[in-house]
Amino acid sequence: MTAKEAVPVRDGDRADDEFSVIQPTGFSPVQVEDRARQMLFSTRALVIAGSMLFGLLVLVYLLVARSLIFETQPADADVKVRGFAIPLGDGHLVLPGDYEYTVTATGYLPKSGKVSVSEEKNSRHAVKLERLPGHLQVVSDPPVPVRILVDGAEVASEQGLAQNIPAGRKRITVLTDRYLPFTREVDIEGLDNTQHLQVKLRPAWANVRISSNPPGATVTVGGEVLGTTPMTAELIQGDRIVEISKPQHKTAEIPVAVTAGVDQTLTPVDLAAADGILRLASTPEGASVTVNGEFRGRTPLDVELEPGSTHQVRLFKDGYSAVERTIDIAAGVEREMTIDLSAVFGKVRITSSPANAEVYIDGRLAGSAGETFTLPARSHRIVVRKSGFEDYETTVVPSAKLEQSIRAVLLTAEEARWSQVPAEFTHGAGGRMVLMRPNAEFTMGSSRREQGRRANEVLRQVALTRPFYLGTTEVTNREYRRYKRMHSSSHVNGVSLDNDNLPVVNISWADAAMFCNWLSARDGLKPVYRTEGERVVGFDASANGYRMPTEAEWAWAARYEGGSMKKFPWGDELPVRKNSGNYADNNAAQLLPAVLRTYSDRYAATAPVASYQANSLGIYDLGGNVSEWVHDLYTIGTGLSLRREENPVGPQDGDYHVIRGSSWRHAGLTELRLSYRDYGAEPRNDVGFRVARWVN
Repeated sequence: MTAKEAVPVRDGDRADDEFSVIQPTGFSPVQVEDRARQMLFSTRALVIAGSMLFGLLVLVYLLVARSLIFETQPADADVKVRGFAIPLGDGHLVLPGDYEYTVTATGYLPKSGKVSVSEEKNSRHAVKLERLPGHLQVVSDPPVPVRILVDGAEVASEQGLAQNIPAGRKRITVLTDRYLPFTREVDIEGLDNTQHLQVKLRPAWANVRISSNPPGATVTVGGEVLGTTPMTAELIQGDRIVEISKPQHKTAEIPVAVTAGVDQTLTPVDLAAADGILRLASTPEGASVTVNGEFRGRTPLDVELEPGSTHQVRLFKDGYSAVERTIDIAAGVEREMTIDLSAVFGKVRITSSPANAEVYIDGRLAGSAGETFTLPARSHRIVVRKSGFEDYETTVVPSAKLEQSIRAVLLTAEEARWSQVPAEFTHGAGGRMVLMRPNAEFTMGSSRREQGRRANEVLRQVALTRPFYLGTTEVTNREYRRYKRMHSSSHVNGVSLDNDNLPVVNISWADAAMFCNWLSARDGLKPVYRTEGERVVGFDASANGYRMPTEAEWAWAARYEGGSMKKFPWGDELPVRKNSGNYADNNAAQLLPAVLRTYSDRYAATAPVASYQANSLGIYDLGGNVSEWVHDLYTIGTGLSLRREENPVGPQDGDYHVIRGSSWRHAGLTELRLSYRDYGAEPRNDVGFRVARWVN
């Protein structure tokens, strides 16, 4: 409004409403600093700043982050990564570190795992999901209940539906009663889908025509009654047994091979009349029964007898008279028969040594030895017993026709023990050994007044009580070569000492000891000789293995007879008796300077073992043939000792060993005597050995 438009207002007049009074406003200078602060903290400014910061963070993230790509099967699977991960195309953008993931897809089993993302490079991770199992609906024609097998193993199914079958190619087999198995290869797609399999079932039976004479017989197969003849039966394929039965007739069992779909007619079956049944009992029971000579069992017994024939029935039992009956029985008839058996007795006289022993029969005291007992004619156990002696046991079957006698020789515990020890045996190399049980006191050596005596034959009092086995002959070349295959006993001026049955020679005492240890090991016995390498360093007198006889054992076996000591193998006087042994005789004149001119043993050197008569103990060649190594080390006493030696075995160590007995080289009085002692350590062509063994 301009100045000229202004209208004066009179007092008391009401101002027109269309006009207003203009009032002046106050003036305040602009505050520049306050406005700048307002602009800095305004919403717009904060938004701009935040956007710039976010952009900076995004830029840093993009520079640091790495891509994580999952290659999945199936390709459309859903991948979830736990943590800060930005989906980007086919993968995720993530910071370096460890992440958990889950991959899922419809129709597949979910799969979870962990993956690491490094700072240096992007990460690719392949995940293959496993298909969910599938289901198979079997539709059979005809519609019958079925069983389903997958790869040969039956699976649960209901109304033909088999669930949760692993995906893949499977061999499906459908089984059902009375139909042939159906098999087909099926690709199970899985993915929780249900597939259908159409199955055309073929019958597994055939029609079999069955008839019998007479008709009306019951037909049973596998325990199931199918009907009566004549009839046509549906039989499942396979080998079947058709039973055809009719009262008062024997049941017929017909094997039938059934092929599915191939009908057949069986030859009419003629049913024979049923056997009669004889129910046999006896007093006492347990009698044996034969029918026409054929054993049928023991009473009480049901016996089937063919009708229309007579049968010889015989009952017998130990201690009773046999009973025979002739039986004729009708078809299908049951007949009972009880037969009383008459006891039969026999007499048995029992004596004993020593007398007055008690007699037990079948475990009960029956009387004393010297009596005659009347016993049933069956087997009885007899025990004869006396205090201080071992029981005598035997069995006897008395006879009604002949009185029998039993003589019981009772043994003490010691005698019974020795009765279990073999009197002789053959050792592992083939030599025979006999048991020796000396219980003697004797004097070894010879008197100073004895002609031909040597100074080393000092008198010794010896008690020999320890039992032992002794070889009946010297060890032969054949036996020794089982230990050392290449050993040769050699020869003397062309006369062989090496034939198999000649005594082994040209061996040292140590060689003989090592043979004994070898033989002990072969026969499972504890070796006697202790060794270090090839050296013998001692012996174990408690061992049960093989060894050479001790000097005392050799002297006892060679000389002790009837309580006195023999001088020569043949007796106490010269000359040498005929066939007494192998010595230096006229056959050895070309080999030896001194021989027995009037004696002949048929051999120039060694003779086959056991060529001459054995002594009273059954031992050969203790004089003659070859001298023998014995167990003991060589020592010389100083005179007759007042101390008696019991079972002496000699010292443990020394330089030489004793040699006993004469040989094929000896003809002099000194050497022919059984008390002659020699010694040595090295092999000789006239020294061998024999083996012995203690009985522990």
